[in-house]
Amino acid sequence: MEVLSRTGLVAMAKVALRSRERRAVVRSYTGMLLLQTLRWRDEIRDPGDLAHLVPDVPLSASERRLAGVLVQEMIGVDDSVDGDRYAHALEQLVDAVVAGDTPAEPPRPEPVVDLMTAVQQSVDEARSARHPTKVDRKGR
Repeated sequence: MEVLSRTGLVAMAKVALRSRERRAVVRSYTGMLLLQTLRWRDEIRDPGDLAHLVPDVPLSASERRLAGVLVQEMIGVDDSVDGDRYAHALEQLVDAVVAGDTPAEPPRPEPVVDLMTAVQQSVDEARSARHPTKVDRKGR
């Protein structure tokens, strides 16, 4: 583990899971060894037959620039406060049914928002969280 951590290398392995042999990568991760299974070459589909499913949407220069800013601002963001809301709601529903209570009304879906506005707001929030004293380009 120490050598993998120090060198930044990973080890290739072959493991048996559920009566099947799988390829795997072993890497050092926070003081532990992490095993990540991979797919065999014949299990991976040639993406050529899926190209028709991907729409050809042209992006403007500002959209590309905004995407780049979003990626840079989100590096190192603490996602520990985020969680699986679906699993939490399901757990509450099961607990209510087991207890004999009437399940709570499911929450209403959030209204549809403009994606570019949401991305810009996310970039602004991330930027202000990282650099609270800096003024953004709009002078706010």
